[in-house]
Amino acid sequence: MFGTVKNMNELFELELRYAYDCEQKLVEKGLPSMIEAAQSPELRSALQQHLQETKGHVRRLETVFSACQLTPDTKSNSILAEIMSAAKDSAANIPARELRDAALIANGNMVEHYEIALYGTLGAWARQLGYDNAAAQLEQTLDEEKAADAKLTELANTSANRRAARSHTAG
Repeated sequence: MFGTVKNMNELFELELRYAYDCEQKLVEKGLPSMIEAAQSPELRSALQQHLQETKGHVRRLETVFSACQLTPDTKSNSILAEIMSAAKDSAANIPARELRDAALIANGNMVEHYEIALYGTLGAWARQLGYDNAAAQLEQTLDEEKAADAKLTELANTSANRRAARSHTAG
């Protein structure tokens, strides 16, 4: 559908489709795989909570598409595919549970940082294009992504990184 992007509306729609693809892939495979690979109950709980929020992000994006008179659709996103591949590698190639949790948190932070950039941009563009209701929805998701990132960072700093460093020295 997208060849050359000719205007801000098309650019907004393209990035909105990337966001929709991202959230759907996280719900279908990304977050469930990370939950399965996580060792600590705190990390599993944080990921499970974010999976539920992410399901809400999918529904919210459908509302945004509707508010902007667009049909909900995805556009495959290579950025997310690369981050999810790194998380899959962490789960498969790091047998030490504590070290794997630290890697999974880092992978989760990478996803959150991408989503923060994406939703911040989409919210600003929606406001510029006069889609104020859509902008409010996108900003709500942005706030939730920032909170998920902060929660992962807190888990890393208060327990996971310490456990990984204590349990497995380089060598």
